[in-house]
Amino acid sequence: MMISYDETDPYALTREDIHHVQQFRFRRMIKRVYETSPFYHRVMKERNLTPDDIRSPEELRKLPFTTKDDLRKYGYPYGGEFLTVPMTELVGWHMTSGTTGTPTVGAYTSSDIELWSNLVARSLRSAGVTKVDIVANIYGYGLFTGGIGLHIGLQKIGSKVIPWSTGRTEALVKTLKDFKATVITGTPSYELLIAEKIRELGIDPEKDLNLRIAIPGAEAMTTETLKRIENELFLKSRGGGAREIYGMTEGIGPGMAQECPNDNHEYLHIWTDHFYVEIIDPETGENVGEGEEGEMVITHLSREGMPLLRYRTRDITRLNESDDDIAFPKISILKGRTDDVIFYKGVKLYPSAISSVIISHPEVIEHQIVVTRDPQKLLILLEVKEPSEILKKKIASEVQGVAFVTPEVEFVQLGSLPRYEGKSKRVIIK
Repeated sequence: MMISYDETDPYALTREDIHHVQQFRFRRMIKRVYETSPFYHRVMKERNLTPDDIRSPEELRKLPFTTKDDLRKYGYPYGGEFLTVPMTELVGWHMTSGTTGTPTVGAYTSSDIELWSNLVARSLRSAGVTKVDIVANIYGYGLFTGGIGLHIGLQKIGSKVIPWSTGRTEALVKTLKDFKATVITGTPSYELLIAEKIRELGIDPEKDLNLRIAIPGAEAMTTETLKRIENELFLKSRGGGAREIYGMTEGIGPGMAQECPNDNHEYLHIWTDHFYVEIIDPETGENVGEGEEGEMVITHLSREGMPLLRYRTRDITRLNESDDDIAFPKISILKGRTDDVIFYKGVKLYPSAISSVIISHPEVIEHQIVVTRDPQKLLILLEVKEPSEILKKKIASEVQGVAFVTPEVEFVQLGSLPRYEGKSKRVIIK
């Protein structure tokens, strides 16, 4: 029998409850996709498998991974062979930008929208957002899941939403002040751009604003990024902080995991009552042990319109059991993505690790990482108010410490590097 509980409450389930819910939903999902998903029915038939052969999450390894290429080939348009409901049951779609190929589609039923709003609400509640908060939602609205996903979750809680989206940054700063907004949700790049604009306008973020919580997401970030958002917006002075939200179109959107309020920007609770999580070696595809770094793979346990089995997210993280009063397991703050890795002179570089070093220096206003192929060169461009050789050498040395290659560091004119309202693109490969 299925347990009944408040889906928006991060504290509602014990570890034993989560296991029970997971097992129940898993068996139901395997049977369902076998019977209704053309793609997974074919995959299982090709391997002479039936739902009776996959009775527990551990037996998922009998199935191959699902990849972004599979979604592009078999899931476009509408959801294609991954749909498990008639088109008449769908209420809409979200999709990736498709800048590097065919977009990746996510198809939603009304039940999926309800699930999504519950998970975003759960994430926000765990971050400390309440119905009395006034929230400036600066994620983009549209095909991107960020804006609408946060919006429906905030409405579920009862928070007061300013659906700003992106753009008109100066007017946004005025609105934050006039409406006494207490929460801001958006990409970390845009939140930092807003902090910069606040300074430009001569506004004191500590005295003139009321912000206490930031919910950054939708791009790779580091502990240093989160601390910088906190410092520049003075969130901790009002008892709050910057707390990352995680998700992807293929998963359901934002709300799959939320930064743990009890850790120092190191872990996020992932909602395993709705997602079964594996961590694999991205090279071999083999599962790694608890606490070991690898690529996260997810299996939907309750998505209705377009559930996926063993989807390779390409996100690099670790998985550990919870050690606090939220029983859901934790993933470490994402190190990067397997498809973002840069191979430079035989060395594997994660741009987020380099950015982490740079952002830890408050003197740096903006930066860009440039990798050239011929000749091979790693160049870091920095905007700072007061350039110095000491800072240049310090950053070069610290980058060498995490990336094991020595970069060239150059200072550029203030305001010359691009700013980002959506997902940032600070890595240039020539």
